[in-house]
Amino acid sequence: MPETFSSPLPALFATFHDCAAQALEQDNKWLIIDPVYEHMELLSAQPIDALLPHILQLIETYPTLDYGGPGPFGSLIEEHPMAAYTPALLASLQRQPSVQVMGWLDRCVRAEGMDLPGGPNPVRPAEYAAVLEKLLQHPLASAECKEFAADSLEDARKAIRP
Repeated sequence: MPETFSSPLPALFATFHDCAAQALEQDNKWLIIDPVYEHMELLSAQPIDALLPHILQLIETYPTLDYGGPGPFGSLIEEHPMAAYTPALLASLQRQPSVQVMGWLDRCVRAEGMDLPGGPNPVRPAEYAAVLEKLLQHPLASAECKEFAADSLEDARKAIRP
């Protein structure tokens, strides 16, 4: 059986959690972004189904942090077909709303019809709009997240075709 690099993920993400806590405490996004960039080779060698749960758990733990736009995690995710990650992004928003995940998913929903790698997005604008509507009332959503959701909802509704 070929060696995989999934074994270092828990330890690496434990370090990222520490970095994220410091970034939040010091209001310095680079305290999380820079360490992630330092490990991009290892992270990019991981299968998306092994990597994505770690990324989303980190963001759900620290939902108000700015991880970059799209940042190192977004760049990693977008290397894969949208079908491999957009359903997980939608589920993450339902568990713990964050501007970061909403931004990634919003970009994918808007990409429909554009010639972007990754094939079609299984998350349709109507499904995204329904989640955004719920997010506006979600007790864990920050004010910034609700504001972004309201803006994105208008655009998602425009994209819904009869």
